Amino acid sequence: MSKLFVVSELFYPEETSTAFVMTKIVNKLSEKYDEVEVICGNSNYDTLDKKSENYFLDTKVKRTVINGFKGSKNNLIARAVRFVFLSLSMFVTLLRKVKSTDKVVIVTNPAPIIILAQWLKIIKKMQLIILVHDVFPENTVPAGIIKSKESFLYKILLKWFNSAYASADKLIVVGRDMKVVLQDKVRSNAKLVATVEVIENWAEEKKVIPKRSATDREDKIIFQFAGNLGRVQGLAELIRIIKKTNNDILEFHFVGEGAIKQELIDFVKDNQMTNVVFKGAYKREDQTEVLNACDISIVTLSPGMFGLGVPSKTYNILAAGKAVMFIGDVNSEIDLLVKEQKIGYSFHNENGILEFFNSLTIDKKEQLQNFGVKARHLAETIYSEESILNRYRDSI
Repeated sequence: MSKLFVVSELFYPEETSTAFVMTKIVNKLSEKYDEVEVICGNSNYDTLDKKSENYFLDTKVKRTVINGFKGSKNNLIARAVRFVFLSLSMFVTLLRKVKSTDKVVIVTNPAPIIILAQWLKIIKKMQLIILVHDVFPENTVPAGIIKSKESFLYKILLKWFNSAYASADKLIVVGRDMKVVLQDKVRSNAKLVATVEVIENWAEEKKVIPKRSATDREDKIIFQFAGNLGRVQGLAELIRIIKKTNNDILEFHFVGEGAIKQELIDFVKDNQMTNVVFKGAYKREDQTEVLNACDISIVTLSPGMFGLGVPSKTYNILAAGKAVMFIGDVNSEIDLLVKEQKIGYSFHNENGILEFFNSLTIDKKEQLQNFGVKARHLAETIYSEESILNRYRDSI
């Protein structure tokens, strides 16, 4: 059987979402392949010293770490330089190791490796599969990295990335909206047309369970955003909407770290908002406690992020048995999930959000709990860890 190479910037022992997902997928693939080698970056983003006890890497998997400089993940220039250096180093390593009979799986971080993987395929003629967690360069615009799709830089990158995506034998995406976007991208290249398959993220339904929280309050409805407080989450816009609300029973919790956390804290302080609480980073093994500390969980993506990413944290929110409030584009994956499965609310504009906040009353808690029961059922069935990982094993 051919050797399997997996390429990812983030991997075990880091506890970021991408690292955790990729480690789980690799562990499952090691059941199928005799030889699995992971090419990954050195630890750079993890801020927690103690690792979760239930997070491990199969002993059959070889891990080759590409050492590079460490820089702040919130500094765009430092990240760009790190990505280019890391991608080139990964490419050279793969050139040295990969044979034509091997299979290479790459995840879409660091971004330059996507383009370099096309050259690797041309040179080595091996099978290439891309796990698409982010869509480049489209996602650089809502993130504010590239200002306009009309810029020369964007147009050049679009041509390069479209060709690179199309050169793969298969693209595995995590949402139906992402499939639409990727199919359009690969169709733009008449010579190369990769197949596109949807495999959603999974819920850790055995580790994250519904649990009554010690912070539960009968006189409040608690909204919670837990995760990366970054640029593409639309949180700056959300916090401004919260400021306009006129409903004393609502409380908003923001849990985690990220590029705009201090900006959010400063806004809340400057506007004397007493209904907003900030908390720090948390470990994966603490998710049951963290995700249950609310009545409804907020999942957001900035406008224009249709098909460019799916918040993986949504599926553990389902596992915790919580209702979901989604803010993002119409017909994006989480919008479809919330509406089709009737597990919460989905909004696409400020007026709808503000009206919803101001209309809530305490008796809505029962409806939120009913949404949560449906959410938990989905986590135990369609989106269970075993079900999704088996789909990855069968596909790769």
